Amino acid sequence: MEIINLFDDTIIKFANNLHTNYKALDFFFSSITNLGEALPLMIITIILIFIKRTRFCGINMAISLFVSIVIGAFILKPLIARERPFMDPIYNEYWIAVGKHLETSFSCPSSHTTASFAALFPIFLYFNKKYSFIALLIALIIGFSRVYLMVHYPSDVVFGAFIGIAVSSAIYIILNKTNINKLIKKFI
Repeated sequence: MEIINLFDDTIIKFANNLHTNYKALDFFFSSITNLGEALPLMIITIILIFIKRTRFCGINMAISLFVSIVIGAFILKPLIARERPFMDPIYNEYWIAVGKHLETSFSCPSSHTTASFAALFPIFLYFNKKYSFIALLIALIIGFSRVYLMVHYPSDVVFGAFIGIAVSSAIYIILNKTNINKLIKKFI
C-alpha cells in the first residue's frame, strides 16, 4: 500500500507542478476530461456501428463500454469506496487551484478512464497501428486529466485503464476468435 501512496503522491505533485507552471493546461484538461463522458464515447461508437467496414469495432466498443462501466462504476466503486483526493486536506488546495471540479461518487476506479479505454482501445485493436495509437493517446490524456483536476488518484486511473483494456480485449477475442462473429454477420 505504501508504494501505491508514493506513486499517487509523486504523480499528483507532478500534475500540480504542471498547473503551477502552465496555467493554460487548466482549460485544456478541463475540456479534454469531457471526452471521457458517456455521450461523446457513445456518439463515436454509434458512428462506427453504422459504417459497414467499422461495424465490428463499433460493436466491440458498445459492449466494452457497457460491461466495463457495470464492473467499474456499479460493482467496484461501491466495494472499494475510496474517497476522492480533493477530500484529503493534503490535496484539497490543489483541487481548488485547478477549478474545483466536483464529483460525487467514489474515486476508484476512474469511470472516465475506464470508459475511455473500453471505447478507444478497440480502435487500436481493429485499425492500422500507425494511426490508431492516437486513440490510446487520447485515452491516456483523458486519464491524466482526472488526476490533474484532482478528482482521482493516479492509481484509480491505472486501475480504470486496466479494466477498460481487459474488457475490450476480452470482447475482441470473443467477437473475432469464436463462432459468434459468424452469427453476428448473419444479422448485420
